[in-house]
Amino acid sequence: MHRRSFWTQGWLAQVLRRGLVSVTSKAGCVAAALILFAMTSTGAAAQQHVYTPEDLLSDANITVGVYGPDGRPLGRIAFVTLYKKGSNLSLGTVMAGTTSSEAVLTNIPGYGLYTIGVSADGYETEQKDFEYNAASGRVEIDVVLHPLPVGGAAASPPSPLDPKVQVHVQKGYKAMQEGKYQDAQAEFMAAQKTAPQSAEVCYLLGAAYQKGNDLKNAQVYLEKAISIDPDHVNALVALGQIFDQLKDYQAAIAPLEKACTLDGKEWHARWALADAYLRVGAYEKARKYAQAAVEISNGAANKAELIEGQALAQLGRPDDAIKVLEAFLHDLPDDPAAPSVRAFITKLQNDTPKSSDKPN
Repeated sequence: MHRRSFWTQGWLAQVLRRGLVSVTSKAGCVAAALILFAMTSTGAAAQQHVYTPEDLLSDANITVGVYGPDGRPLGRIAFVTLYKKGSNLSLGTVMAGTTSSEAVLTNIPGYGLYTIGVSADGYETEQKDFEYNAASGRVEIDVVLHPLPVGGAAASPPSPLDPKVQVHVQKGYKAMQEGKYQDAQAEFMAAQKTAPQSAEVCYLLGAAYQKGNDLKNAQVYLEKAISIDPDHVNALVALGQIFDQLKDYQAAIAPLEKACTLDGKEWHARWALADAYLRVGAYEKARKYAQAAVEISNGAANKAELIEGQALAQLGRPDDAIKVLEAFLHDLPDDPAAPSVRAFITKLQNDTPKSSDKPN
């Protein structure tokens, strides 16, 4: 089972904003400071949300059709998230219904290049880039989802939720969008009482508790979701984030590792895992997962280049660290962290012996 929603990315930002592993070297201290500044600056930006429109005939909307590998409408709840291309900040998430399998995005913030991410229970996450300009009008995008592989073969999609349960889920999801976390908890709890063995419902309930900062109950329901479905990717990611919030970084690694193994396109888990490994001093693994997050996300996780640069500096590879940090500046030149990154690059350059300084 697999779902990623807009609040999951909010948790990821919280995970990364809390700073990085303690370091003793001068380079490490500077790098940790600049990355912490970058994550804090990212979190300070207010999210914009895209809502399903009252008028579906608007000439300024994006209609996303979600289909299965057979070309038919997916027929189950899917989540469609909008990003500016090259950014990991969600501009909003809407739900594709179980009947039409369509989601409509409105309130597009302006012309430019965008990315949509689509996820649903039991399916690999897919991304598509598109351009929105003055001539676009109503844009229609079709996305085909493929079942997550299990044991080398495609898994059977999970059974759809009972209609009564779906009503509570949709109400709970809407409450999450509006920041009404207690209302969301009540709706998901009602759904959970009706469908106690639904891993997805347990995950959503855990998600609502986590967003409401009730980590104890969040952990209970996330672990229950995983006990029902050990391969529930988003529950694994969220549980890893819970451990991170509790500063049990070593415990965070196992569920995040499993999420990465299950879904080769799960860049959120790779980004969070890179951060966790950096905190425990496993710099090579931190470098590897940060690099993978950037590559898999098609630029949406470019901030992870900061973790990669920090890890390379700790590994005694200043030249490589400089290259990665310069790539970050190229990708996100106006990022609030840019001045600190430039200062760190200068320090690495000054601390790196020149070839002419080497003894004969």
